[in-house]
Amino acid sequence: MRTSRALKRSLAVAAVVASTAVAFSGSAVAATTATTTSNVPLLCPVEYQGQTYVLNYARDYTVTAPANVGRNSVFTVSFDPAPINPRTEFNTKVWDVKFVYNLPAGAKVLGYSLVGGSNLGNSKQTVEFEPGRAIVKATGPFKAGEDADVPTLKVALRAPSTPGEVTTSIAGTSAADPGFRWTAEDPTTFEVGTLPCYPDPAKPVALSKTQVR
Repeated sequence: MRTSRALKRSLAVAAVVASTAVAFSGSAVAATTATTTSNVPLLCPVEYQGQTYVLNYARDYTVTAPANVGRNSVFTVSFDPAPINPRTEFNTKVWDVKFVYNLPAGAKVLGYSLVGGSNLGNSKQTVEFEPGRAIVKATGPFKAGEDADVPTLKVALRAPSTPGEVTTSIAGTSAADPGFRWTAEDPTTFEVGTLPCYPDPAKPVALSKTQVR
């Protein structure tokens, strides 16, 4: 479900509230912000000559989130993926790039913004939300062998009303439900194919952890 303009406008209000670093629950809780860079192992099923092969891949993500917040308070989480740089031996260019993030369970999305980015050319970046997820899409195309830095996604959220730990992570469970993907052109055959990737379930990684108090 695509986020409405009203949600976009609400980010400005949410950012002001979040900047106070005060949680509006029974008692105020000062928000200590933590920035963490995580290397996330991914599994990427690909088809080759009628066979399916699973490639081992990994990507870095830098996420900023408060270490603690009060119940029902407003806070911001930022998702900054490492630049994409398709390998020239496998790609001429890539497009239709998608990043999917799991949002903190029980938190309500108030708004969002995209910040920064470089070497994006004519690519158009959009944001969508599904229950519990945020999706960043970049149309590309992006040339192989060059860094393309997709903008950082900042999401304003309202914390759950119950205490406990909430986390963020890369979404995805299969090739049909990827947490990262792109479409690419082969430099030898010029065939077009997709690279769908999802987190390795044997090696789960939490991008951020926030205590709701």
